[in-house]
Amino acid sequence: MPTAVSTDSAKRALLERLIDDAGLFPPAELPMRAAIRAHARHRESAYSWVAGRFVVPASRLDEFAAAITAADGPFELSVVLDSGASGAKGDTVRADLHRIDRIAGVDGVTVASLEARLPNFTLKDDTMHQIVADIVSRYPSAPIAFFYESSYSAGWTSAPDEWLTVLASARTSAPANVTIGAKVRCGGAVPGATPSVPDLASFITAAHAHDVPWKATAGLHHPVRAEAGVEGGVVPHGFLNVFIAGAALHAGAIAAERVTDVLGETDPRAFVVDPMHVGWREIRLEAEQVAAARERCVAFGSCSFDEPVNDLRELGILL
Repeated sequence: MPTAVSTDSAKRALLERLIDDAGLFPPAELPMRAAIRAHARHRESAYSWVAGRFVVPASRLDEFAAAITAADGPFELSVVLDSGASGAKGDTVRADLHRIDRIAGVDGVTVASLEARLPNFTLKDDTMHQIVADIVSRYPSAPIAFFYESSYSAGWTSAPDEWLTVLASARTSAPANVTIGAKVRCGGAVPGATPSVPDLASFITAAHAHDVPWKATAGLHHPVRAEAGVEGGVVPHGFLNVFIAGAALHAGAIAAERVTDVLGETDPRAFVVDPMHVGWREIRLEAEQVAAARERCVAFGSCSFDEPVNDLRELGILL
């Protein structure tokens, strides 16, 4: 479901539950038990309010269930439906959903969202609506979110406006307890996996135009976009760039044409994140505006919680 955050502070509204814990995924690829303990440690830290869901592949749910203990505390999961990555059309998503059925009975574990990068046939027939119907049958009343990720390789395989139109259509048929959203990959080890500023902007503006909630993943290790490329010449995106751009667009504080300017910003001093305001250059958003935007700009997955938090501390945003 969309993220509900505090309206007492603009800073808190922006950062609350912003970082989903993807420590099981590259490049960290922690062992299951180490990832579970790290997540428990994050929940016990002074920055626990920044921590979101624990992201786990559906293929490792049985391993997760065997590794957790009562002392680890409650877990809110975002499950990546990874069986469908092969492109087989029949038993993929359903097989993952059956695995989720088995985890549902484990005490202290809640499956709050599902994520999937599915083949393009999803956009060409009724597969998306079938997936939604399958999710609805398993979650007749409990809140659940489903985030669909389209393919990107040095350019969008399908234009964001195209596949977000499909998601917007699926949203109209979903019951109130089921949130249909989008997922955007902002980086990766494979050449061409990092979207350009214009390509990432096209996703954010299309999601806004179609009123589709979204989350991000991969590559957002640092708050502000780097000035120069790292290995392979890729310039990493910044998560403040991404979420402040989305929030400002949602609030009507910038036009769609200026999203690229926010995403391309490399000066940390251009951003404001304090209790009174969140902003970029001359733009200022108040807590209520940021909180409303976070219902659409939901979260991002990071294989490290400490790295982005420590960077925010270095910028003086977190104390």
